[in-house]
Amino acid sequence: MLRLARDGVSAREIGRTLGVARSTIRDNLKRASTAGLAWPLAGDLTDAVLEQRLFAHAGLRRGFRRRRIGPRWRVS
Repeated sequence: MLRLARDGVSAREIGRTLGVARSTIRDNLKRASTAGLAWPLAGDLTDAVLEQRLFAHAGLRRGFRRRRIGPRWRVS
């Protein structure tokens, strides 16, 4: 994906080539840019490190704390 984007291929065409949605390509390219990743990747970059850099904050909303909400008992 990064190589294709560097070569000027559109997100739509990258999506077709890889069999994923264009929005997924755009999201991943944005994540890569935010993480400072560009093609070619460093040779010593492992899959685990790459995943951590791309998805470290996935699913977290800034300014919100997660809290556990217990069961709600309904009184009739």
